Amino acid sequence: MPIKLLLKFQADKKIPTSSLKPKTIHGIFFSLFPENVGEIFHTPSVKPFSLFYPVYFKSPSKNQLSFTVEMNVLNNELFPEISQVLFRKTFSEKAPVANVDGVEIELTTVKAKDVTTFESLMAKAKPLKELIFDFVTPTTFKKGRYDYVLPEPYLVFKSLLNRWNAFSPIKISGKELLPFVKENVLISGCWIKTKKTELMNGAKITGFSGRVFFYAAKFDEEKLKILNALSRFAEFAGVGRKTTMGFGKVKLAQKREGDEQDV
Repeated sequence: MPIKLLLKFQADKKIPTSSLKPKTIHGIFFSLFPENVGEIFHTPSVKPFSLFYPVYFKSPSKNQLSFTVEMNVLNNELFPEISQVLFRKTFSEKAPVANVDGVEIELTTVKAKDVTTFESLMAKAKPLKELIFDFVTPTTFKKGRYDYVLPEPYLVFKSLLNRWNAFSPIKISGKELLPFVKENVLISGCWIKTKKTELMNGAKITGFSGRVFFYAAKFDEEKLKILNALSRFAEFAGVGRKTTMGFGKVKLAQKREGDEQDV
């Protein structure tokens, strides 16, 4: 059961957005939980959550007293324990959860923004041949030792498939789906840019952001429904590397009249 939560934090004085780097947000998140719960998040090879803080990538020079982090829980078995901790901190403890550059930060509110089930994602999926992804924050894949910064359909849907199968009771066969993607799904439009983003202490990662049109050249109702379900799931899971640090944030877009399709 994918669940999207909005976590609002309050600082005791204005803090530059540039101080809230991806690893810092990651650290603030883990500071919310006791060690045993943190291990549940940290141990699996496929992480059962994603975090997004797009403001850092857009307005790093901004100063703010409060900021909101989107948290997506991909494994519903974790939600009771997570919610217990989060709501206790917002309603009972009211104590700083982190200190960033001498600024104390407190969790003030937790709000559910979107809740669905894997069964619902699959049941509502339509066999659309075109999908429009807005990559809101830098997205990247790993090829060997290097960042790969192109929205290759195979890599996008392989990333989503791995996360889906890790947490969904409805398993999808990659042996059937991925060859279909490789042979039939192409990019029909692409407006992206790449940039290097600092993770922390000078370490950087290169990713792309922007709008990408994916088009299936062959109609296969069952496989297209699966791709559409995975695309909706992407709004919770994110795509590619470092989604637990804010990278790979995706929103689905609707096609507008006049949108060009030829690259």
